[in-house]
Amino acid sequence: MTEFRLIFFAYWQFYLRHKGLFLLFILGFSLGTALISAIYGLNLEASKRYTNSSALLAVPVTHFVKPNLGTQRLPESVRKQLSRQTNIHFEVVLEGRVQLENNKWLSIKGVNLLHWASQSASSSQTALNEQNHARGALFDTVFLDPKMIARLGSNSLSINGVSYHISPFEGLGYQALMDISLADRLLNAKGEVSYLELFDIDEAATIYLKQALQGNARLERADSQAFDTLSGPFFFNLQALALLGYIVGAFLSFNAVKLAFSARTILHKQLYLMGCQPSRLKQAMFIELGLLGLVCAYLGALFGVSLANVLVADVTQVLRSFYQLDRALIVHLNWSMVALGFVLNIAVLSGFFFSNRLTYLFAKKGVIWLVLAGLCSGAVLLALFAKSKLVALLLCAVILLIFFCITPSVITRVFSSRWPTQSPLILWLKADSQGQLKSLLSAVLATLMAMGAAIGMLVMVKSFSHTLDGHLESRLSADLYVRPAEVTTQMHSQLAKMPQVERVGVYWQARSELIDKSRQIPVKLVSFGRDASFHQHVTLLGGHEVTAQHISPHQSGMPRCLVNEPGWRLYGIETGRTVEVRQGRQVFECLVTGIFYDYGEQEATLLTATSVIEHSDFKYQAFGFSLTLINDGDINMVTDYLVEQLSIERTQVSVNKVFKQYAKQLFENTFSVTHALNIFIMLIALFGVWVSFLTLGRRQLQPMAVLQTLGVTRSQLLRAKLLQTLIILTVTIVLAIPLGILLGWVLLTYVMPLAFGWSMAMVLDWQSIFAFSLMVLSLAMFVGALPMLRLLKRNVADSVAKL
Repeated sequence: MTEFRLIFFAYWQFYLRHKGLFLLFILGFSLGTALISAIYGLNLEASKRYTNSSALLAVPVTHFVKPNLGTQRLPESVRKQLSRQTNIHFEVVLEGRVQLENNKWLSIKGVNLLHWASQSASSSQTALNEQNHARGALFDTVFLDPKMIARLGSNSLSINGVSYHISPFEGLGYQALMDISLADRLLNAKGEVSYLELFDIDEAATIYLKQALQGNARLERADSQAFDTLSGPFFFNLQALALLGYIVGAFLSFNAVKLAFSARTILHKQLYLMGCQPSRLKQAMFIELGLLGLVCAYLGALFGVSLANVLVADVTQVLRSFYQLDRALIVHLNWSMVALGFVLNIAVLSGFFFSNRLTYLFAKKGVIWLVLAGLCSGAVLLALFAKSKLVALLLCAVILLIFFCITPSVITRVFSSRWPTQSPLILWLKADSQGQLKSLLSAVLATLMAMGAAIGMLVMVKSFSHTLDGHLESRLSADLYVRPAEVTTQMHSQLAKMPQVERVGVYWQARSELIDKSRQIPVKLVSFGRDASFHQHVTLLGGHEVTAQHISPHQSGMPRCLVNEPGWRLYGIETGRTVEVRQGRQVFECLVTGIFYDYGEQEATLLTATSVIEHSDFKYQAFGFSLTLINDGDINMVTDYLVEQLSIERTQVSVNKVFKQYAKQLFENTFSVTHALNIFIMLIALFGVWVSFLTLGRRQLQPMAVLQTLGVTRSQLLRAKLLQTLIILTVTIVLAIPLGILLGWVLLTYVMPLAFGWSMAMVLDWQSIFAFSLMVLSLAMFVGALPMLRLLKRNVADSVAKL
């Protein structure tokens, strides 16, 4: 122990003298771990959303009893039937939307607050409940998240002329919580509920329940909800991007580790001469790095939780809109985040020791070219056989490694080639740069990786935006969209008789299942009208139009239907096959005749005629109408007629342009988190550039002092060093552009179709790419010049004295 005490005391004194080095190590791993922890925390909270019941009881929900497909609520008989089973414990939940007096809509959730008041695990909330109960207001109180209360701007709610007291409750998200009796009254549910939450149901009870329900309701596992299957690709892509950010941060710590080991060489020799055994020195070093890795993991997890809660609003909006998230997300510190960060930190530090041996191997002539040839061959093979998301991301990693091999050689070649100048200062700069490239390599590669990832995401987002514009232009081709509170056949007839209206389309949707051998695939059965002429706004793969051969009414024999692209790519619903579609006890068959583009949708969707849905006796939901006006039709006049004559609210009528803007904004929100992560990764890389040039400048104090004593002015030396920085960063950014384009191509060609089921052409917005590259170059030049400006202000005599 005496040896360890001496070694650790020497190490501690070393860090006290080199605070910047210690800070670099901590920041590098902590910032990278923060990105991993943020996305991991969001995913973890999303997966744990059923650890508590909707009544906020600390009881994990294992199963749900939900209404049959095509119906919105469970009949009261199902609840009464299960309540007679003493071995089955459940909670009733009623969900819906109510309109406030200010015409805003509020999502509400009704639960049994009597259970909540008596069994809530939170003492503070229990006290609040008891207080409300004591004054007889518990069952007429609406509980809201403080953020929602601030948004509403009132401490009471007015619904149907009645005012209800609001009580703040953290973590409820966008839904208002209330007693189920109040929810039943507001929604006029008449004893029906949305679903039942079941606790501690084993396999035997599951079999019994399925038999007892007798097709009157569906029994579903809590971990098999639609959110879990649909949101996987979203979190997968975010985790991949966060891992990339972690690697960028790890490059910073690599610098710190290398500098620490080179600076402590003499210290280790002195400790050895004082009697410390080499084995003890190695053990102490591993203990030191392990403790530092744990500290960085903990600090990164703390920062990651803060970052996740900043991003949670955007993430929740995306998950609610596209992936049917039914709970609010609040990320808390979890020790699994710390454990994940610690494992990654230890893996990177272990890689550092192996990299020292690999450096000697790569230094041998010809080895780097053999590795490069192997990586290129591997990239070709992966591109040919990429059939999964992991293989596609592995292809991205191989492309990164190829550029990692190319970049040092290209920069070295730039400084080793003949320059068209005889200036002694420039020639000195050229020779000096060749010796300093190894010190700058970590920062160069970190910048290359961060810029490549950012440009790759820029290419993907631009391509998706361009494709989405064309998709919305064709899909939302009607002039007006009407979504009344109640859709009736009479209203359809009235709209069709209007002289300004050329065509009235509908939007019907029936939740159903597709029977495929031994599995059941949830599908949406959708229709826009009675025949193919009402589906001309739908585009088939290859740009083909929908004809009578693709969609036919029921009367023409075997019904024909189209499947969306995600249904084909993700669920394997092929064209030319007859599929069996079921809703409860109702079943019909249709022939799949084509595949249509359906961006923004990940569920399998079948498109058919309205008569097919009607004849199948499926229960469907009619969302509204689409109106195509004649050429000289006045939109404002038609809108006024709808409001005044058909009693449709003006907010229920959407003009084509406004509807497109809303749809596009909804899609753009999906990339807000990606943009935030990209910015964070670039900031880490720029910090690495600053630290590397700061370290490099300190090493060059003596050479610069010699130049100044020979007559080189500070301004000349500054211009020379800025030229050096500009050349290195320009070459790095020039290489990052093709890297980003290749990464964008992989994302569009492999990751997007495999993960989301969408295919799209790559669009290169050179103006945006060059503008982004110029911005990064300017920022990198600025952070690279700051250390040099500080060092040039030093007294020349002080630097000469150290010669």
